[in-house]
Amino acid sequence: MVRVCLQGGNELMPPSRDMDRALLAMAAPGPVVVVPLASRPGADYAQTGAHATAYFTDLGADVVVAPDARKDPAAAAAAVDDAVYVVLTGGSPRTLRDALVETGLGDHILAAARRGVLVMGSSAGAMVACTTTLLPQWRGNPDVGDGLGLVDGYVVVPHFDGRRTAWVRAGLAAAPAVLGIPENSGVLVDGDQVTALGASPTSLITAEGRTWVAGVGFEPT
Repeated sequence: MVRVCLQGGNELMPPSRDMDRALLAMAAPGPVVVVPLASRPGADYAQTGAHATAYFTDLGADVVVAPDARKDPAAAAAAVDDAVYVVLTGGSPRTLRDALVETGLGDHILAAARRGVLVMGSSAGAMVACTTTLLPQWRGNPDVGDGLGLVDGYVVVPHFDGRRTAWVRAGLAAAPAVLGIPENSGVLVDGDQVTALGASPTSLITAEGRTWVAGVGFEPT
């Protein structure tokens, strides 16, 4: 059964430590593989990877930053194939989606998830993990496009603060429900079960209205 944690952004920061520690406890022993493909190649990719390495190492994990698949797709695929936990960090959803498709690394992540590897995506990573993703534009409402396909039936709106109404409308036009996920918070999708984690509850928004996702430390009101 596929297990995916979708986080709302500001990832790998102190307010997310308890949530991430709990996720690490769910994963099998072995390497946490960080995939910063939502970052630009070069210094941006390296900086994101270094930050993730320091963060997860401090939580007691064995961390590997996958080589940039845009430069070495075979090495990136080998890293993901050895993972027990794959982390898709934030940045540009379009950059991430295109890189996963063009390098073929998305197929390896899908295969890993299907054999029981826990996958976490934050912000852009959470958006692209779904079957349908919003793709922000420089101006105007976001485009809608195909995502990785780990989570079906939802579109993620990250950094959610109760607003972002244009994003919510775009999401509802493309999927039955929108998950409005605040920063330092997330939802664990485990088969058909969706559980809220982290600092704040996640909003579940449909054409009928808005409710809360029940979870650890808070219940719907």
